[in-house]
Amino acid sequence: MDLVDRGAELSIMENMLGSCVAGHGGVLLVSGAVVTGKTALLRAFGERATAAGALFLQATASEVERDLPLGVMGQLLLGADLPAPGAQRAARLLDLVTVTAPARPAGGGLPAVVRNAIPQLCGILLEKSRERPVVIGIDDVHHADTYSLECVQYLARRLDAARILVLLGENSGYPTGNRRLHVELLRLPGCRNIRLGPLRRRGVAEMVSAYGRSGWRSCPPVPDLHRLGGGNPLLTRALLEDHRASAAGTAGRSVPPVPGDSFEQAVTTCLYRSDVSARRTAWALAVLGPQASRTELVAEVLGVSREAARRGLSALTETGLLSTGWFRHEAGRAATLKSMEPAHRARLEARAAQVLHEHGEAATAVVRHLILAEPVDAPWALPTLLEAAERALDGDEVDLALACLRVARDTCADGQRSPAIRAAMTRAGWRVNPATAAQHLPELTTAALEGRLGPRHTEELVGHLLWFGHVDRALEVLGAVERSRAPGRTEGGGRYGPDDIRRWMVHGFPGFTAPVRVRPGRAGPRDPVPARTTRQRAANLMRAVLDGAGEDAVAGAEQILQGTRLDDHTVTALVVALNALVLTDRLDRASFWCEALAREAAARRAPMWQALLASVRARIDLRLGRLAAAAESARSALALVPPEGWGVAVAGPVATVVHAETAMGRLDEAAGPLGVPVPDPAFHTPDGLLHLRARGFHHLAAGRPYAALDDFVRCGYLMARWGFDLPALVPWRTDAAQGHLALGDAATARALAEEQLAMVGPGRAWTRGVSLRVLAGTLDPLHRMPLLEEAAEILRERGHRLELARVKDDLARAHRELGERGRARSLARRAQQLARECGVPAPRVAAAAGALPAGRPEPSGAPRRGHVELSDAELRVATLAARGHTNRQIADKLFITVSTVEQHLTRAYRKLAVQRRADLAGKLTPGGAPDGAGGPCGGSTCDQLNAV
Repeated sequence: MDLVDRGAELSIMENMLGSCVAGHGGVLLVSGAVVTGKTALLRAFGERATAAGALFLQATASEVERDLPLGVMGQLLLGADLPAPGAQRAARLLDLVTVTAPARPAGGGLPAVVRNAIPQLCGILLEKSRERPVVIGIDDVHHADTYSLECVQYLARRLDAARILVLLGENSGYPTGNRRLHVELLRLPGCRNIRLGPLRRRGVAEMVSAYGRSGWRSCPPVPDLHRLGGGNPLLTRALLEDHRASAAGTAGRSVPPVPGDSFEQAVTTCLYRSDVSARRTAWALAVLGPQASRTELVAEVLGVSREAARRGLSALTETGLLSTGWFRHEAGRAATLKSMEPAHRARLEARAAQVLHEHGEAATAVVRHLILAEPVDAPWALPTLLEAAERALDGDEVDLALACLRVARDTCADGQRSPAIRAAMTRAGWRVNPATAAQHLPELTTAALEGRLGPRHTEELVGHLLWFGHVDRALEVLGAVERSRAPGRTEGGGRYGPDDIRRWMVHGFPGFTAPVRVRPGRAGPRDPVPARTTRQRAANLMRAVLDGAGEDAVAGAEQILQGTRLDDHTVTALVVALNALVLTDRLDRASFWCEALAREAAARRAPMWQALLASVRARIDLRLGRLAAAAESARSALALVPPEGWGVAVAGPVATVVHAETAMGRLDEAAGPLGVPVPDPAFHTPDGLLHLRARGFHHLAAGRPYAALDDFVRCGYLMARWGFDLPALVPWRTDAAQGHLALGDAATARALAEEQLAMVGPGRAWTRGVSLRVLAGTLDPLHRMPLLEEAAEILRERGHRLELARVKDDLARAHRELGERGRARSLARRAQQLARECGVPAPRVAAAAGALPAGRPEPSGAPRRGHVELSDAELRVATLAARGHTNRQIADKLFITVSTVEQHLTRAYRKLAVQRRADLAGKLTPGGAPDGAGGPCGGSTCDQLNAV
């Protein structure tokens, strides 16, 4: 890239060249920060001097050649195109000095061989200047060897009558080790010193204009380039190169510069071309971070004086890397950190941690360095890590907390403290994914059984063991605690005791109630206790829900939700309160609180909390008839935390997905989640009942009523065994009644529905509405109507839209069978509208004969067709048979036996009055409904509405 913004400096050089041509030589010292354009300036002027007829000799000093005697003079003389005798003499002198003279003069005097060689070597240049002007350019003169600097001074003292112009480029960021050179040169009349500063905005604009005519419109704004590059030509050029690499797709728009790979490389170049003290200052500053950029901290980390640290910061600022004591862009800091060797950075991080600790910085600030440091064997390190982990977790910085705890675990040599560290790691990891934290459970269990785990951590351990269904181990830990000591108090001040945990297990794991006991003299496991903690209030709330205390349960749930902050210890209680509102049919309140808590969980970046609340959200949506939303929320819960991290609770979201997809008629999509492994202990929990119920509905919708009945009846068996029969959770009798209806057993279905209604009572519970609908399905149309109308009123009031759609559909069927075609069509349209709103697909059947288009009256005296009713199972089998499937294919497709297929076909033949399979097509509409049975709802729609 062309030289920019250096017109004034070039003018000074040209004037001095004119004086040199006239016989008055001089010395020009060009100083400036690293990579500010000194080299480019010297080369550009060398080209102009050569064009003016002068002999331009150039050399570049290097730190690695600083101990090479006359190394710089050798570059100048051997590149001077001298005549053979002169070149041979110069080479001989250089070789002699290199072989005999020491690298640096001892005792302050020059060796004799050097004193004799300097006049002869400089004499060669003086002789050459008599032929034509000579311009000598030495770049990075601060690295030049001592003997070459003596030659420069020798020449400078003789330039009054010589046509020699000496240009010296020097990095002003280096310590002034050549003070004698400065003093000697600057006192001479023909010597000048110019200092290169950063590019001005005009200079940056010139660089942009030279960037490329084709892309100048999309170049970054000049002020942004000047701010990020600090006027440093190398950094500015790097920003432009990064912009060129990423300019595709900007469509000619000017976009701000974004530092990339070229900028990173440019920063590294600046650092390694700087003095080592400036480089180390940059490293220390980058390690300390912006919160601790005070000069005294940098000095202490480096072990230097404040003045030395201040000089280093000043040099970095002059280079353009810093502004007001900090990096101009975070990419500059990142590149600085990346330029360090890992071992050196680890040492520097350790030193930074120690310095910050000594200055009383917060533990969370200190540990950010301990995490990256080499092992720090100091008594303050482990307590600082543990304190920072606790604070980080309280501040929802789970990653930082886990990082602190990993370092603490790796550096802790105290066997008594190790279990507490692992317990803290488990609690922190649980917030993200319990599966990753489960690795610590065996060691923590051993520590608890040996009495090496504190009360708070033991309580957490029991909860974690229960989460994964390790009930026996949890009870073993509780037994060890009871044998060792009396209940104590947790660090949070709440009452801790095994009795409370056992009482909680009674409700959370009712299938394991046999070994759950409470010591004599204590309240029973199912008895309410004075609530002093959130967990005790939640246990009492679960008991109240099981006892049917509707309003009391609602009040208790609201009390927990209003007075409890979401955290690791309360999230389970809050979920219990939400589920209590769901079970008491306060779906609007449950939805409100669930949304509020979900927003908080998302803001606090806690995936496990988000997943639990998404599962509750799905359960609420399912009851409200928002089937697609329910399936989406449940899948979101399983995506936030994979199934293996859910433990026994995985049954909950899986059940919701299966239930929702089945209700929408998407049986294949519902079958997928059924393949998610559910631990056996899950079926000893309420969520296990929901899983059985959802699977039962899937069996029922797929034409497997016997399998469905097995699941429904098992729900009833488990609930009876556990000692609570809660229809609000699983109305298993009503579900089983639907299975019997699918088998054509109306008597058993009626008995089950009536039994369920007797349990529910005369209230307004949604389960009463569902049970009324199922009971109505066992009656004739005339007696069916009052039950369905009451069911519709209840379900409308409770907001259960899907169940309401089913009731409306049944009402339409009843009105149709009573000959009230107009009313039937109106109810059927309403049922289909509700079904679509819930996510059940619209019917795809053609209007059957006998069902008139909406809005058209039935002609007077029109003959009525006979009504043909096939059960859902019979309809599915008959439809597949009409399409040409064999009995074996039908059995495989519907997951039933060939014998069952034959039984369904026999009944379908009898009802449809056909003798063979080929006649079925003429009796069924294109959608599968029997001809003459179109009515208000085609077969496929009715199947979907009544599938669950």
